[in-house]
Amino acid sequence: MRLGVAALVAGPVMAQTPPAPPAPLAPLAPPAPLARAPGGAQIFRDEGRGPGGAPRMFGTVSEEGRAVLREALRASTPEERAAIRAARDRVSALIAAEKLDVAALRQAMAEERRLVDAAHARRQAALLAAVQKLSPADRRAFAEDAGKGRRQAEERAAQWRDWAEAHRQRMRDMPNPPPPPPPAPRGGW
Repeated sequence: MRLGVAALVAGPVMAQTPPAPPAPLAPLAPPAPLARAPGGAQIFRDEGRGPGGAPRMFGTVSEEGRAVLREALRASTPEERAAIRAARDRVSALIAAEKLDVAALRQAMAEERRLVDAAHARRQAALLAAVQKLSPADRRAFAEDAGKGRRQAEERAAQWRDWAEAHRQRMRDMPNPPPPPPPAPRGGW
């Protein structure tokens, strides 16, 4: 009797054909990645080419001005960057801990902020010393290049945000997958 009732209930469900799978959507291509210099530095300029036609940093600044600015970039040391990374790793570890220690997290965040602020102050001091050595034409060129780089970075960020939103929208617009088929009846009672 139970088997007969199960067959009567399952019959209409089993007779239905599942809906056709949705047509595959063409993937959205993400925005182009940043160009990188051989040392891994980000390049924001398309003018001012170096040997072999590669873009160079501070593209429209004179050769002498570029030497001064490159020296200023050395204000940040590998040890300083490693200390900041270690401080950030400590913050992450405290956040991920099973038991949250708010006092330790607050202290680790303060240490990370102290290291970052000190590094920022050193970079600004180095830049201040460097721009005092530049000619007025090089200062203008540096400011224009920096503004152009900032605008390009903002445009790339906006492109990524637009791409991510379009991707999220495409995921929302996809139909729900069909429900799984009912479990097969087991043998026996």
